[in-house]
Amino acid sequence: MKHWFYNNGRQRTDRNKVKYTKCWTLKLVVGFMKKAEVQEVCKELTNSNPGTREYIAGYQKALGRVVEDLDEDEETKYQKLVTEWNQRSPPMEIQRK
Repeated sequence: MKHWFYNNGRQRTDRNKVKYTKCWTLKLVVGFMKKAEVQEVCKELTNSNPGTREYIAGYQKALGRVVEDLDEDEETKYQKLVTEWNQRSPPMEIQRK
């Protein structure tokens, strides 16, 4: 009886393996490379210290403001980093953070 189930039972299908990779965007790269500047802008916007609820709520707005203030040269430089980090991987210093 046991052999019949092994021979005639439902076969498991192999699922596609999930690749756990991070998709880098311009905002993420700028957030890593200009961390101090983003923190200063966020402090100015929220009038609060890092780690507080107000600071965390205003972080995305501050990051967007820093990205908007980039000139064309900086933006192309960071865009090249985005494509490089998506194709290969970021440097080990960035991966460790």
